[in-house]
Amino acid sequence: SFHFPLGMDSRPGRLARRLLFLAPGVDAISSADCWVGGWTPEICCSAPGAKGNPLCWDSVFTFDRCCTETEEGIQFDLRRRNFVADMVRRGATVHFDIRHVSGGRTGAVASRALSARSTVLRVPSTQVFSLKSVHAAVIEASRQNSCDAHAVLGLGLALERVNPSSVLADWIKLLPLTFANVLWFSARQLELVQKTFFSYIVQNWFEDLDCMERAVREMNPNLWRGKSVTKEDLRWALSVVKTRGFAFEGTRESTMLIPLADFLNHNMVASVRTATLAEDALRFVATKDVMPGDELCIDYAQASNLEFLVRYGFRVEDNPYGGRQFELGGEPMQVHCPAYILRYDSPDIIENSIIDCHRQARYLSFQQQFGELQPHEQLREDRYIYKAVEQACGQLLSMLEPPPQDMQEYLDSTESTGADGITAVLVREIKRERVLLLRCVQAFQQRQQEADLRPVPTTLAEPLARLRSGQANGPDVTQANNAVNSYASPTPPEDIDVTGRTARMHSGGGGANRFIPPGDRNRVDQLLQRLQQGMSIS
Repeated sequence: SFHFPLGMDSRPGRLARRLLFLAPGVDAISSADCWVGGWTPEICCSAPGAKGNPLCWDSVFTFDRCCTETEEGIQFDLRRRNFVADMVRRGATVHFDIRHVSGGRTGAVASRALSARSTVLRVPSTQVFSLKSVHAAVIEASRQNSCDAHAVLGLGLALERVNPSSVLADWIKLLPLTFANVLWFSARQLELVQKTFFSYIVQNWFEDLDCMERAVREMNPNLWRGKSVTKEDLRWALSVVKTRGFAFEGTRESTMLIPLADFLNHNMVASVRTATLAEDALRFVATKDVMPGDELCIDYAQASNLEFLVRYGFRVEDNPYGGRQFELGGEPMQVHCPAYILRYDSPDIIENSIIDCHRQARYLSFQQQFGELQPHEQLREDRYIYKAVEQACGQLLSMLEPPPQDMQEYLDSTESTGADGITAVLVREIKRERVLLLRCVQAFQQRQQEADLRPVPTTLAEPLARLRSGQANGPDVTQANNAVNSYASPTPPEDIDVTGRTARMHSGGGGANRFIPPGDRNRVDQLLQRLQQGMSIS
């Protein structure tokens, strides 16, 4: 497949034509202009995120002109439509079309009116690719090299790619040939990411790629049908898994590739969620009433634009989230509260509902162990939380180095495109993240100086209310909430502390029985009830 390194001048065949089109009165672009020098619709029109592959476009050659107005772009769109029809003939239920949507994206658009909880997409298990689908020789070679589950799945996909009779063959032909995630970054872009708190992604993903290479060397060459497997082939396959895979059980081992589901774009206000993981099919349902022509989206994750850039190569317009999600140690009940996530759109930096859940959890845990709390003791517990958040934000800030001086030019750049465009966005997002983290440090330093106790919500936080009703007895609540509704999650299945090291101690607290002695259950129930009723617990 055609590939160019990021950072190179990627459009030499277009230079003369670009000068022509910049002349007054000349604005039409033909197929011969868009698709030269190795550029194809497969490379440019089908990458995840807005406007396809950002490396393809500049002020003249755009997604709209090349992917929607040329013969090749139209034919590529027709192949997608035919693929949907073929999936339906083989047993899938599909209530959307693949079309160009607002913002110059390709996405899933409802083909009929859908009510909340009705089926949007149902894909038979025979059309899904998971670890169970991977060839035994790939499994064995991967096991001998201790490869991660994503590397195994990627290696299996690479093998399917050389098999013309693969059940995935038609879907594979529709996939982009290059990506814009961190595996495709230039050396300069990697240098930027290595100096952030997402450096562990660089390390983990390239370790996966190295493991795939070692496994290939141990496999019988005949499995590859005479094709020489290159690092570019493996990088492509791993990128497909990392950017288009679904993890239904919140574990890397449960990641699977689901044709058609990967056309669901990201939106913070999702209209689709995963519903069931049955033996015979996977189902996606509407979260609200949908009208024909509405774009159907899922919520990939609560993540910053810096993280979206590293993992997917795109940014989300008006994204309120910053930093990275983090867990902090504390009292046992806090494990049932949401992870901390910073927000650009809130003067409190972190939603008060999250902070209040942790406050209530600490009060309850304290009373379970030591008895009634006085107001000054509640204030002391609050300050423990504020101090921990301040230190976490400070630690994240220390891990986010400012861009080198020779990259400061990108802060003022609005015209950068292609590889330079990605570098410019990286530099700007790193700058924004540093400002947000500094605001976090200052805000929670100020909270520690407050002399008066902040009001305690009269309603018990939802996770603690579920604990009160007994719904948390059994599988881990946190894992159950995070297991579905996203692509292979931008937050790794194993919890990571703010340093990026694996930290499993807070990956799930189990049921309430794990930390509440049986003799104390009635007493804790009474405390929970008093909080729910808005009564003082001091």
